[in-house]
Amino acid sequence: MDLESELRKAMAEQVAGATASPSLVADVKRRHRRRRARVHAAAGVAAASVAALALVPTYQSFRATPAGSTETARPTGTASASRPPERPPASGLPASPPSKGRPEAGASPKPEAHPSSGGGDTAPHKPGVGGVVDRLPDWITYIPDGLAADGPCAVAGDAGRKTTTCAWRGDAGSVEIALVTGSGLTGPRDLMRTPGLPGHTSVRGMPALVGDGPDSTRQISWMARPGVGVTVTAKGTTKDRLMRIAEGVRP
Repeated sequence: MDLESELRKAMAEQVAGATASPSLVADVKRRHRRRRARVHAAAGVAAASVAALALVPTYQSFRATPAGSTETARPTGTASASRPPERPPASGLPASPPSKGRPEAGASPKPEAHPSSGGGDTAPHKPGVGGVVDRLPDWITYIPDGLAADGPCAVAGDAGRKTTTCAWRGDAGSVEIALVTGSGLTGPRDLMRTPGLPGHTSVRGMPALVGDGPDSTRQISWMARPGVGVTVTAKGTTKDRLMRIAEGVRP
């Protein structure tokens, strides 16, 4: 008898009196299923852990650099595309001073402050009243360009009738404005100084007289209000703007 036959005989004698439970097969299958489920669960947990560990560097990279930043458009450790790397100074030359107060690349420089001329006063230089010739009187709002003041406005007369006269001259001709105040004024005819029969017009709705005088002048007179009359005399090409000058007189 060989060794295999002896082993089979010994195993048969050993289990000859043993009996198997009817549910042995079911118990074996159930234990097998449980073991397989534990193995699968352990494998799933391990796979999830590996995936989480793999995503951590990517998540940190997104958190470290905001979306849209220029740092995400170029690899780390490379020189900036908009600014070349600084070179060390040559031997024997001092290093460049720090850029404090210097605008960064891409930043718009701040406009320099310009000194104001004359304190910001933009009033035209025209004759005034009482020796002041640097601006128009407050009751005159328009004088054609190219005319210079003869001097400060002159005041003449007495308590019964006072006349304030302002004059301008230039290459385009001349303009003279006379403001007359007095209780004896009855109408524009008291102000006219031109010969002949004047024509009728109006200034800001007030009746006015207009006529041509000597030396190719033209004159317009009207009562601005009771006791206050105005006469405007123009010569040269300024006659074409006589009505505009008159409309600009607001006593």
